[in-house]
Amino acid sequence: MTAVLILGSATSCSYFLEKPDTTGTVDQDAVFSTAKNAKSALMTCYRDALRHGWPGGIGIGHSTLGALCGELGRGYSWHGSYTITQQGLSVNGIDGSDAGAENYGNNWRIIRECYIVYENVDKVTDLTDAEKQNMKGEALALIAYRYMGMFYRYGGVPIVRKSFEASDDLTAGRATLQEMVDFIMELCDEAIGLLPEKWNAANTGRMSKGAALAIKARTLQFAARPLFNSDRPYLDNGADNDLICFGNASVERWKAAIDANEAVLSWAAANGVVLINTGDAGVGEPNPHAFDDYGRATSEPSNEELILAYKFNDNGGTDALVNFINCSNYQTYNHFDTAESGILTNHLEKYWDKDGNDIDWPKVGDAAPKSGADWRANVAKTEPRAHADIKFGGFDSDNNPGNYNWTNAGWGRGGYSADKNKKDVFPNAISGGRGIGERTKFYYHAGSRLWFEPPLFRLAETYLYLAEAYNEYGNTAKALENLNMVHNRAGLPKITETDQAKLRAIIQRECAVELFQEGGHRYYDAKHWKLADIADGVCGGPMRMLQFNIKNDNSVVWPYPAEAVEDYWDSVVYEAFWSDAMYLEPFPQTEVNKKTITQNPGY
Repeated sequence: MTAVLILGSATSCSYFLEKPDTTGTVDQDAVFSTAKNAKSALMTCYRDALRHGWPGGIGIGHSTLGALCGELGRGYSWHGSYTITQQGLSVNGIDGSDAGAENYGNNWRIIRECYIVYENVDKVTDLTDAEKQNMKGEALALIAYRYMGMFYRYGGVPIVRKSFEASDDLTAGRATLQEMVDFIMELCDEAIGLLPEKWNAANTGRMSKGAALAIKARTLQFAARPLFNSDRPYLDNGADNDLICFGNASVERWKAAIDANEAVLSWAAANGVVLINTGDAGVGEPNPHAFDDYGRATSEPSNEELILAYKFNDNGGTDALVNFINCSNYQTYNHFDTAESGILTNHLEKYWDKDGNDIDWPKVGDAAPKSGADWRANVAKTEPRAHADIKFGGFDSDNNPGNYNWTNAGWGRGGYSADKNKKDVFPNAISGGRGIGERTKFYYHAGSRLWFEPPLFRLAETYLYLAEAYNEYGNTAKALENLNMVHNRAGLPKITETDQAKLRAIIQRECAVELFQEGGHRYYDAKHWKLADIADGVCGGPMRMLQFNIKNDNSVVWPYPAEAVEDYWDSVVYEAFWSDAMYLEPFPQTEVNKKTITQNPGY
């Protein structure tokens, strides 16, 4: 009789690199004796593996990764995001992490769970051969998903090909970047041969061929970006440079990314997965239904733009996914824990107006505040995605019209950096955490529903990756074609810029807007692009929030409506820490001390 380790308590790399602890075992033969039990084991793998990058699946126990990359404020002083913005990433745990903003050890527990399913599903007598093949493919794709995440978080990590037994030799070092890419491609290719093209409606959220193709595409996209695709690393790592750098800059890595993303598009076209654009405006024209189409694409469960989503329907309100994403008055559990995570001006400035132009927001250093009328006019002309993403200070949320709890009066808290009779505070901050308003993304027409299904791969990402890759490969026409698929869907006129450097900046801006708050996209994109201003308002440097002086009138009561804003200005509310070591996450010092893994440079 075989035993399987219960993996819920310990989360160390030692599951693979040291002899497993067999304390507290269950009968593995019992787990894989029935289809019901085996499917339950697989669903546990899904539950754990696909949270990577989202609250409950990152190391820090409060906030989102957006607090580390200029999207949101740092939160309260007890939040891990606050500590990281003040001190940087650490080799020691904080706020639930085992190091940095991650939980490195969880990867090995989850990967072991997946391998156990892969290795044992053939024992199940009441599964068909086709079901067994599908489940093997799913387990491999989930392993690939975690390795993809570790690839762009850490660089090279140990490669594990089985669930080890106590008798195995459990020593392993870090793989090179190239070995990592090769291994992820190998996992995905094997999974693709086992997975269905697409699942039926009852099984959405499970790995398909399209999801495995998307894992390949994102991996190759990160491999092509400047952080790894370089002749020298971001910091010298001596004999271990190949763990964090390819050692050469090759444009052909962009070609590999193009091919992988085009394969995703081909799969999507054959399987009814589309970029939601119902406006019928024609190619290259602004979509008149932009607000509703973007709202559906980011909020509606099982919509036709999704390649893969994290299936989640806990309406209790205590889960971290709800706690740190749903800012509405329906979320009553620990309601105020997001109150200091308002949206930064650093992010607000990335939205275009409805005509595709920049908006003239207040700037630090202005000689005087701008009027409240200017605030109201600027909000009115901001592009549709902003209105789906944000409840602007003093305004009702546009996401759920007619629902009192989504109005300014029913919001249940201040919601923006505003107070009465504060004009003399200019140019300083009235509040350091509330900013321009709060997040409403993922809750289009959600009503009282607390939960949402995090989008893990949307077709919009594929188009943006193709725009980026074609631009870097020198094919401007194809870059614009793919970029404008997303930009036009957002209700904006087509972009025509042909200068490579300028177009690169536009594509990066489009990614920052379209993928706002989606699983840490901005946090990892900014680092792998090696943005020139990464220490100056992106991950580090001045973090800014608009400040609002409310007219001193007894008839104006909290929560203050937008009509009561007398004037407003921008202010630096804190300086975020940055060092070049932070391009990649640190490994836990406890793992380094075991001498089974080498630390990333600078820590």
